Amino acid sequence: MKIGIFNRALGNKSDITDKFTSLLTEKSVGFFFMDCNSSEKPDVIVVFGGDGTILSAAKTATFYDAPVFAVNTGTIGFLSSFETTELETAVDCLLSGKYGVSPRSSLKITVGNDEYFALNDAVIERDKAAEENTVISKINLSIGGQSVYDLNADGIIISTPTGSTAYSLSAGGVILTPDLKSFIATPICSHSLSSRPVVYDDGKTATVTLLNSSCSCILSLDGRPIKKLKTGDKVFVSKNEKTFKLIEKNDDFFNRLVNKLG
Repeated sequence: MKIGIFNRALGNKSDITDKFTSLLTEKSVGFFFMDCNSSEKPDVIVVFGGDGTILSAAKTATFYDAPVFAVNTGTIGFLSSFETTELETAVDCLLSGKYGVSPRSSLKITVGNDEYFALNDAVIERDKAAEENTVISKINLSIGGQSVYDLNADGIIISTPTGSTAYSLSAGGVILTPDLKSFIATPICSHSLSSRPVVYDDGKTATVTLLNSSCSCILSLDGRPIKKLKTGDKVFVSKNEKTFKLIEKNDDFFNRLVNKLG
């Protein structure tokens, strides 16, 4: 087994990673430190950090089809199975193979000729720094080629089940369990009482179009601004062909909800 260690938040010389790598060395397990641009293929990626660090590693992990084993060093660590006080248990679990692998759907986002990846969500949100006559995003949402509604709002979130417990939840969306084959479109601060979150089949493509009277918007993926959008631009959000694989020591999703978010 070759283990890639992704440790963007702490750096390679933290006490936590020193202890972890010492445990691996004692058991004669090969490892290397990696980042988002690593060209060496790991069998498993061990991520030290919070959920944001896992999101940073997700594209690389999905590309290599390598499951992610997460140790929480962040604040909430909703996607992590182990805490830093459980390093010895974590190593034993990892090497024994006594864990489950939860496949998570991810997003393919297309704008013009550009294609992007996201694990949690794609957000089209008004550009708060823009100096324009209007400060409202005016967009049309269509799903599977059928128009759902025109939306006057701060923006909209297209989320996977993994991302449904993140920004979408804060904006009033429902929680999707990881096994559902669905995505959710959640308006952000809509100016209409009739504009509500929509759960739909993840086999369909959602299209977000900036209408002519809209302010400029920003496309953000997994919380990071990626691209400025102007009126007439279309954002296509569909299911990525590859899945992200998350290692879990148990599958008690609802218990984790209570413990992490309750």
